[in-house]
Amino acid sequence: MKLRQIGLITWGLVLGVGTLNCFPSPALAQTGQASITGTVRDAGHAVVTAASVVITNSETNVTTRAETNNEGVYYVGALPRGPYTLTVEKPGFKKWEGKLELYVGQNAVVDPVLNVGSVQETVAVTDAAPVIATQSAEVSDVKDFERIRQLPLNGREVTLLLNLTPGLEGEGSCNDRASTAPCTSFRVNGTKVGALDITVDGVSEVDRFGGGASRVQPGLDTVQEFRIETAGSDARYSRPSTVTISTRSGTNSIHGSLFETHRNNSGGLRVRRREDLPDPVTGVFKPGQLIRNEYGASAGGPVYIPSLYDGRRKSFWFVAFEGLRALQQSLNVNDENGQRVPTQAMWNGDLSNAQDTEGNPITIYDPLTTDANGNRQKFPGNIIPSDRISATAKTLAALTARPSSGNNPYLGPNFVHFYPDRTKLWNLTIKGDQHFGDKDSLSVRYTRSARNHTTEGGVFADPATAADGAGTSRTDTTIHDVAVNYNRLISNSFLNELLVGVHRSFHDQGTLADFTDWAGNLGLPNPFGVNGWPTFCASNLGYYGYFCWDADNHSNQALTAEVLDDNATWTQGKHTIKFGGRVRLEQNNVRELQQAQGSHDFNGGWTGQSAHDPNDTGKLSDFTGDGFADLLLGLPTTLRNQYNRGYFYFRQKEIGLYFNDSWKVSPRLTLNLGVRWDKWTPYHEKLNRLTTADINSISDPNKFEVITPGNHDMHSLPGVPPSVLTSWEARGLTFNTARAIGYPDSLFAADNNNFGPRLGVAFKLTPNTVLRGSYGEYFWTMPLSQLLQASRTNPPLNLLYRNALNERNFPDNNFTTVSAPGPGDFLPNATVDISGNGVISPAAQSEQVWDGRHWKDDRVQQWHVTLERELFYQTALRVSYLGTHGRDLEQNYALNTPEAAFNYASRTGLAPPPNSLDPRPIDVRRVNPNWNLRAKDRSGYSNSHSAQVQVERRFSKGVALQWFYTYIHSLTTTDAGGFTSGNSGINDVRLGAAPPEIIDLLGEPNLTYSQRLHLVYLNSTEVPPHHIRYNAVVALPFGRGKKFAGHASGALNQVIGGWQVATIGDWRGGFWRSVSASRFQAGNPILSPDQRPEMDIFGRHQRLWFKGDFNPTGATNVTGGNLSALVPADRSQRTVHPFGPDCSGSFDTGRLAVTLADGSCFGASSSDFFNPGKRASLIGPGAWNTDISLFKNFRIKEVANLRFTADFFNAFNHPNDIDPDSTTGLQDLSKQANDPRIIQFSLRLDW
Repeated sequence: MKLRQIGLITWGLVLGVGTLNCFPSPALAQTGQASITGTVRDAGHAVVTAASVVITNSETNVTTRAETNNEGVYYVGALPRGPYTLTVEKPGFKKWEGKLELYVGQNAVVDPVLNVGSVQETVAVTDAAPVIATQSAEVSDVKDFERIRQLPLNGREVTLLLNLTPGLEGEGSCNDRASTAPCTSFRVNGTKVGALDITVDGVSEVDRFGGGASRVQPGLDTVQEFRIETAGSDARYSRPSTVTISTRSGTNSIHGSLFETHRNNSGGLRVRRREDLPDPVTGVFKPGQLIRNEYGASAGGPVYIPSLYDGRRKSFWFVAFEGLRALQQSLNVNDENGQRVPTQAMWNGDLSNAQDTEGNPITIYDPLTTDANGNRQKFPGNIIPSDRISATAKTLAALTARPSSGNNPYLGPNFVHFYPDRTKLWNLTIKGDQHFGDKDSLSVRYTRSARNHTTEGGVFADPATAADGAGTSRTDTTIHDVAVNYNRLISNSFLNELLVGVHRSFHDQGTLADFTDWAGNLGLPNPFGVNGWPTFCASNLGYYGYFCWDADNHSNQALTAEVLDDNATWTQGKHTIKFGGRVRLEQNNVRELQQAQGSHDFNGGWTGQSAHDPNDTGKLSDFTGDGFADLLLGLPTTLRNQYNRGYFYFRQKEIGLYFNDSWKVSPRLTLNLGVRWDKWTPYHEKLNRLTTADINSISDPNKFEVITPGNHDMHSLPGVPPSVLTSWEARGLTFNTARAIGYPDSLFAADNNNFGPRLGVAFKLTPNTVLRGSYGEYFWTMPLSQLLQASRTNPPLNLLYRNALNERNFPDNNFTTVSAPGPGDFLPNATVDISGNGVISPAAQSEQVWDGRHWKDDRVQQWHVTLERELFYQTALRVSYLGTHGRDLEQNYALNTPEAAFNYASRTGLAPPPNSLDPRPIDVRRVNPNWNLRAKDRSGYSNSHSAQVQVERRFSKGVALQWFYTYIHSLTTTDAGGFTSGNSGINDVRLGAAPPEIIDLLGEPNLTYSQRLHLVYLNSTEVPPHHIRYNAVVALPFGRGKKFAGHASGALNQVIGGWQVATIGDWRGGFWRSVSASRFQAGNPILSPDQRPEMDIFGRHQRLWFKGDFNPTGATNVTGGNLSALVPADRSQRTVHPFGPDCSGSFDTGRLAVTLADGSCFGASSSDFFNPGKRASLIGPGAWNTDISLFKNFRIKEVANLRFTADFFNAFNHPNDIDPDSTTGLQDLSKQANDPRIIQFSLRLDW
């Protein structure tokens, strides 16, 4: 049959499949099944047709048969990984028999050569499959069962092994194993989080909300092997990178295992880290608590019921259970206050220590002394009398931890503490396999996973005990996963694979305070009567520190996906044609609660002295007022309680069709040609409770309108109280529908043209050398967190009820700075009224908008050129160049921002209007004063170029080895991590930034959008340019059957034999980092390693990483450089300093002096314009780590093996330095970024 006819027939089948909606996406490689193909020839290189091919699994004795076609080609697919015997017979030739090991997702190429002779004669070949792939174009990596079981993983998470693949960079806990969070999110060759698919037996385990792996993963003992394709995937795959995990199955013999793993803090098993403090009484170091037990059991075999059923060779079962119980202590590194807590003297009212970072003392004033002119008297000695301390402050004092050092918390950290951190985890997998003769097989797997985790402090606040609620966290996750795979060999040339799967994840996240009425206990308003910790901060007016008692929001994610995949493989001549498709139905119910229990501010206005500045009515005199003082007095600035919209009920479908032809043009050349079409239906909220503003209406200052999907009127939406809608209508908000204004019905346009061509080539230069390359386009959809976390407060489905005490004297809005408080202004009398309609501030309202008219799915173009050569036995060298270009990426951008005050004053010669009809003068400088927007479209792009070198030896003769080096230069305009809102501003310095508007740029140059987008096209801050990793497993050559003492027996063999060593090593250069966007860069702040002095300052031993902004006069014991030359005492002469000078010539306020038309001076804030300084231009500190395992195996009567393991994590106890502070440039050498050495013991019995 001609190629053209094959193509026409195949396309007809694909189109028919699409019409019937019964054939759906990725193929056998995504289910983890493997295949064997090849060409049978005789000794004269002529093809041998009609030869019998029999493939037998050595563990189950299940056989599969095929026959060579007219081109001598055979193909056998849907094979589980494992050892196989391949037999080829034809009358007149000797029987050919080869043994090989199939790996997960592998397409093994075996080309038997038949010699003339009797079929009773056998030609035996071992290691029949070549070490390197000779007919495929992808770049891939496989982790076999031995390495999964034996490499020293710091936690039994299969995703930790993904770090051992070139081009993969994990984020968060994937690298920081001091964190107890699961390892979930990865970037591959510079692409965004979300571009990596992870499948288990064909069912995707990607968390649709966050874009990373499921937050609970299959038990490690459940995993047989996994395969990662990082580049060059053919049309079976929608994503640019895919992890294929294959679970274990039963065999013809009953096998099982039991294991227990233990680590603790006793006996030197956990050593000291830099932050650990000695006991204040004994002076002896005591390590933080660490008690961790992991345990499990697994078993599998044939289904055998004596006298009733013998399932050997056809029916198999497997079951595995794993659990974890961990109680440890985590450092309060996530403390929102920067590890600062008020001192006891401060709680007693003594604020004589209050000062800014430059040492300027802060004076507090008594609000009860306010006179008719708005002037106040100082508190004598900066001390608030004890009888003036509020009940709220007294209660809070009892709940808050006390300092662990004598440092002044206004100047630096004074509290380091390890809080209890508890984790429980369960994993259960049950699997059955059934073979119905040679042509049909069925596999069914069910997995239930659950994880509960609590942290009892140090998360946004520092409680005295866990029961106190603030600063705690809690997560509960349960996952159910079902995979049903049915394979049918229709003929020797046609195989069909059907997958039906369901993945259900429920995640409940919040704090330990979620079940207590803490607002009531603290005397704070709680009009909705909800439980939980109210968030509040004692902050100041922008020029120095703050104290917060914060808590994570309560959220739920119930994510369900049903998937149907069907994939067909058809061999015809020299062509192996694969086609099929996918239908995936998603029901994702997400609830993001927003502080119904309260969110409040204490900003120092009550205890400050008004500057009486007509250009800035709310301004305080310099260095006056303190938010903590306001809190002590019980005088809030603003009180808030939020009405929440409840759940989003999101519905979406994924549909995919593909066609791929692997064409063996010649024995040396193989082409892979394919195309794939993917479609994700537009986002749909089941109750149509999704709103946004019309992009076209933003430029109309008289327009304040939101739209709803389709033709659904806002008042018809269920579950929205009428009072909430009327409150918004009273504010001036109007409602319209998408259909009425010509918007897409779902608010997002459908993206129907996701056609991804795939081209791959593999050319065998020599029998041991292959040159391969590929080009492809791939698509994926945005994680829901980047939509729902950002739009959860969109009006009118949420309503923030407020008591803004500062706005009592509208429009001046400085009531707290010029007025004496009345009884109703003090807690607990100050309340939030939710009766009737809420009074909504006339200030610009927050809104997440998106340009749904031109919505796209994420797209990446990917290419690579790879040279691979087999060096010697089971060892190969691979050298690759890889490139990616991402486009249509979700991009935050500035829209309707207020014109920068500096630009306004420079352009008009006038100070920004302070007394407009809006309570916030800043809104007058917006095009539309009604909206304070977060905007998102699909204009983002990225580029990466990477070089990789790898040497790998497959596990053979007791040795496995992998070493690789990766260089990558990755640039992007958008780089949101996993499980985040993805929000970014114009001055963000990590994870992408928003391109500014023209009015955000100093001088307002007339730049196009593409030019402004290029301003935030930066080095990726999440991908290090240089990375070396290695891993190895080595069986020591001692004992019976080994090189040394090979004849040892009995007790001697038990002592010297059975030893193994395994290791994982990691070295990386630093990440790209930035100077704080709050600072002006007057020159190049970068220092070389030999220019970085060390010193004692702010109570810590620190290193100057770059020329930052701090007062160097307090430094002592300076070594390694001239500190005063690098950071002058004169702030104006520093390389990095605040913007300035201000009207007084000072650089301390961060304001810029502008001479107005009348000759007066206006001090413009520097916080509202785009900082033109370089970003992502500093390289941070590098890091290295080595983990080592030592094993001793004891054989028990040849039927069982007992293995004892000692794991040494961070074996050499090397502390990695933390990043420098982005403002001061100081690197705190009293802290470390990694855990110290931890020793773990394990005992495992296999039979």
